[in-house]
Parts: sequence; structure tokens; C-alpha cells
Amino acid sequence: MVTDTFHAMGSQILIVLDAPVGIARPALAGLRQVFASWEAILSRFRPDSELSCLNSSQREWLAVSPTLAEVLALALRGAAMTGGLVTPLVLEALEHAGYDRDFTAIAAGALPAAAAPPAHPAADWRCISVDPLRGSVHRPPGLRLDLGGVAKGWAADRAARLIAHHGPALVDVGGDIAVSGPRRDGAAWPIGVQDPRGGADPLAVLLIASGGVATSGRDYRHWRQGDVERHHIIDPRTGAPAATDLLSVTVVAPRVADAEIAAKATLILGSADGLSWLHARPWLAGLLVRDDGVVLHTPTLEPYRA
Repeated sequence: MVTDTFHAMGSQILIVLDAPVGIARPALAGLRQVFASWEAILSRFRPDSELSCLNSSQREWLAVSPTLAEVLALALRGAAMTGGLVTPLVLEALEHAGYDRDFTAIAAGALPAAAAPPAHPAADWRCISVDPLRGSVHRPPGLRLDLGGVAKGWAADRAARLIAHHGPALVDVGGDIAVSGPRRDGAAWPIGVQDPRGGADPLAVLLIASGGVATSGRDYRHWRQGDVERHHIIDPRTGAPAATDLLSVTVVAPRVADAEIAAKATLILGSADGLSWLHARPWLAGLLVRDDGVVLHTPTLEPYRA
């Protein structure tokens, strides 16, 4: 079993390939360049990225790469899946809240400016369309997109599939974890869920044979904007960081991109409505931590517990 770690797409990347060293090393080395190419397309923090060029264009229809079209289509699917709770149209709100640069810059002390005006509710995601046959995207001029967590989940899923023919793989993109299948000995991959309350021990250990796990939370990406505590989970209904009683949500799903979308939607909804939303989707399994320290979970999580 061979591992590689590096930084890309604003996240720490961990890749584990359960294969002989002679096979695994070349396969893992090639993925670094793949992630660099994805970042050049999908990053909102790079002014020369394809996404930034799309955001600055004043044309309604714009030709895009297959990668950008695929990730944007996934983001729109997530918006449909969540009734618009998870949408690519929160970039303006993120910037108003102070998340206007890579989070490593904020964490290093380059703090956002105080007293930004409140954002308005996000635009309707249905005003955007992707035409895969033409390889183009339609969106009203001036409407800017952020693909954020959806891009991370997509990258984890795609990377795991890219190297799966070399052996069973686990890909972790900033906490969005994709598993291509059981390890060579047939065992599931043990995945520890970090305790957002600050405990040294994992909140839970999940045994994942395939699919994905994602966590959305307010415990890591948060900052102060003047006298106000901010975080990066935007409620598109208000255009402001979500007012929720949940500290973190972990979801298991057949694909990590779906797990990421579901975790964010659940966190925005709060513990009562979020748990009901998960219960109505039995293909999802959720672990929720409230601000008061209470831990909740769906019955569908039990088969994954170590």
C-alpha cells in the first residue's frame, strides 16, 4: 500500500493505492499533474483559470472545456437534488462574508475586511444551463459561479476511478473521500470522522468498501469579520452564512460528490429538518453534531460503523 500527499485545489490531497510499489508509484506521480490541470480549470482564486474567465465574460453563451461542463452540470444536479440549497450561485455572498481569497491566506492572518454589506439571496440556479453537445454554458452576463465543494467531490470521485485499474484506491480531497472498492484483502477502508468539538479521538470510524464520505462543517473554515463570526456555508435563501444549530455533518453516499452536496444541504437545514431530509433519502447515511454537543445519526449509518 503506497500513499502520496500534496496540496492542490485549495485542499490537502491524500491518495492511497493498494498495489505493489512498482505499480503504485508511477500511477500516483501522474495524479499530481492531473490535479494541477483541474485546478487551472476550476479554481475561483486563480484569475487565469477557466472558471474565472467564464465569470468575467459578458457573453451569454460561452464554450467551455469538458471538465468545466461536467462539474457545472454536477453542481446544477446538486441544486436540483436539494431544492436550491446547494447552488453554484453563492460567490457574491462568499465574498461579502470575507471569503474572497484562498483560505490558506485567511488562516495565515490575511483577514478579510470588516463591515461588508449583507448579500442578497442567491439568483435562481435554473437560469444556468449546460449544453454538452455544443460544449457550452449559458448564464446571464455578470452572474458569477463558485464550484467549491462540488469540484472537490468530483475530483475525488474522478481520481479514484482513474487509478482503480492499478488497484483499490482511496482519494481524500480536503475531507471529501472516495473509495474505488475494497482493499486487496477484501476488507473495507476504515475512515475516521474528526470530532468537531475538538476531541482527540475520532467521533466515529466508518468502514467503507466503496462510494464516498464527505463532511461539511463550521469548525474549520471560519473567521471573524469585524465583530461577527463568519463561516463558508452560505444559505442561498438569505445570502449569508447559514444560521444553523449544526456544527458538522458527515454523509456516506454512493458517490462522494453526492455525499458532499447532501452534507452541505443538511447543515444548512439544521438538525431537525436536516435529519428529516436524510431520512427521506435512504441511500444516504448521516452523522450530525449539534452545537450543544449532541450527536445524531440516521439508521442507515449503522452498517458502516466499526
